[in-house]
Amino acid sequence: MQGGLRIEGQMVTFYKNITTIATKVDAEVAASAAIEELDLSELEYFEIQRITAYSCGEESQRFKEKFRYLFERLKEQRYIGENPLQHWEKNRIKCKLDIMNPDITIQDKPLKYVTPAMKEQFDKHVKALLKIRVIRPSKSRHRTMTMMINSGTSIDPKTGAEIKEKERMVFNYRTLNDNTHKNQYSLPGINTILKKVGNSRIYSKFDLKSGFHQVAMDPESIEWTAFVVPNGLYEWPCHSV
Repeated sequence: MQGGLRIEGQMVTFYKNITTIATKVDAEVAASAAIEELDLSELEYFEIQRITAYSCGEESQRFKEKFRYLFERLKEQRYIGENPLQHWEKNRIKCKLDIMNPDITIQDKPLKYVTPAMKEQFDKHVKALLKIRVIRPSKSRHRTMTMMINSGTSIDPKTGAEIKEKERMVFNYRTLNDNTHKNQYSLPGINTILKKVGNSRIYSKFDLKSGFHQVAMDPESIEWTAFVVPNGLYEWPCHSV
C-alpha cells in the first residue's frame, strides 16, 4: 500500500488509502487474555468487571475547594476521614461470609502475561490500599486472581474534566461467591424503580468513594478474601466482595 502511517495514542492510521485500526493498552490485552486463561465466558468476564472493582482515582481539586468548609466540619464531627479503621471501631456491624463448604481451597491461576507497565499499575493500586490499611499481606491458603482493566470514568485533578476509560484493579471472586450462601431477598426491578421515580422533576445521587471499605470483615472470613498480584498475596480486613 502506498502512503504513510500516523500513530496518535491508541489510534493507528494508514494512508494514502485510509485504513484506521484501534489498539488496546496493556491492561486490556491482559484482561482479555484472562478469559482464555481462566476458562471464563465473555459474559462472566464482563460481569466480574461490573460487580467487583477498585479504583484509586484522583479527586477533583475544584470540587474539593468548593466544599472545603463542609468537609472540614464533617471531619471535625468524625463523620468522614482518611482512616477507615477509625470508623470501623465505632461500627458494630461486621461482614461474615456464610460459607457452604469450608474445606474448599480457592486456587485461581495468576495472570501469565504481566508486562513491566502492568506491574507498575498493580504496585500503584496495592500501595494505595496498603497506605490506608484496608488490605494487608496474607498467609491464607486461598488465592483469588486479580487483573487490570480500563473502564468507567475518572476526573482530571487539575482541570476537572471527565476522563473515559478509568484504570481499575478487578478481583475474580467467582469461586468464592459460588461457595457462599446467598441472601434470599430480591432487589427491585428496573420497572418498579421507574414507576416510583418516573414523575419526579429533581433527581439526586449519593455515592461513597470506595464504598466497600466502610464495613469490617469478621476475623473468620478474612482469609477467604485473599487475592494474588505480581508482588504477592494480600487480604481484606474490610468488606471487599
